Amino acid sequence: MLGIFLCSKFLVYYSMAEFSKQGDVSITGTVLYTGTSGGTLLAKVVSMRFNNPAAYDLKLEKYEASTSTTTTIYDLTLSAGDTVTDNLSYALNPGDELIATSNIVGTTYYIYGVDYASS
Repeated sequence: MLGIFLCSKFLVYYSMAEFSKQGDVSITGTVLYTGTSGGTLLAKVVSMRFNNPAAYDLKLEKYEASTSTTTTIYDLTLSAGDTVTDNLSYALNPGDELIATSNIVGTTYYIYGVDYASS
């Protein structure tokens, strides 16, 4: 998909590419997605889902490459079978990361988002 917007007196063209990813959340931390470089202006993770059939703890963090800081977004204690659905949008600049950690094995994730690149 190609998008166009007017920025001041300049016309800016960008393309969008959707992505999805799924897998297991590690007890040592799993990088769910990394904002990439090479023409990518911004990545947005717009939906995430986590689940475990057993009781579990789930922590979501955002690493910001420009400042080398990691911020905890949430740290939850969940009952067996609970599903976390997060529909907030997380903007990732090049090098930024979303990281999930679970206290036990068996926690799964699914993410969906969009990469915006200059054309």
